[in-house]
Amino acid sequence: MSQFLLYLLRFALIVFGFVCAIVTASLFLNMLLIGSSQLIGAEGPFLYLTVPAFAVVIGYSVFVPAAILILYAELTAWRDWLFYALGGAAIAVVVIVWKWRPQTEDISTFAAILATGVVGGFSYWLVSGRSAGLIAQRPKN
Repeated sequence: MSQFLLYLLRFALIVFGFVCAIVTASLFLNMLLIGSSQLIGAEGPFLYLTVPAFAVVIGYSVFVPAAILILYAELTAWRDWLFYALGGAAIAVVVIVWKWRPQTEDISTFAAILATGVVGGFSYWLVSGRSAGLIAQRPKN
């Protein structure tokens, strides 16, 4: 297989992993919000609307920091699950401080966003992170 095709497949896997991570993070955040509210029981149609909407907002908010982290992980061939989980938490902190600039000290919201980052980072590792940097280490023929 040509080197270009390998890079293209790896890029597709990275994009698929990012999409899976933001959908997983969105679903997790929705479950946290529904679990802490009084909407238990009638939330079925509510989830069909909020999970994609939250995924778009999460994807928009974390794209640049996540791209930097993914590029670093690919170049250094870092495949540890803890790196991606902590990287997701760090990206969540960046989003909290840089994008939203919190005015209140609502610790439960910050903890929910931080946990969402950990879940998103771990799900990215499950899809794409376990094979990070394999193309760079491929021996030349």
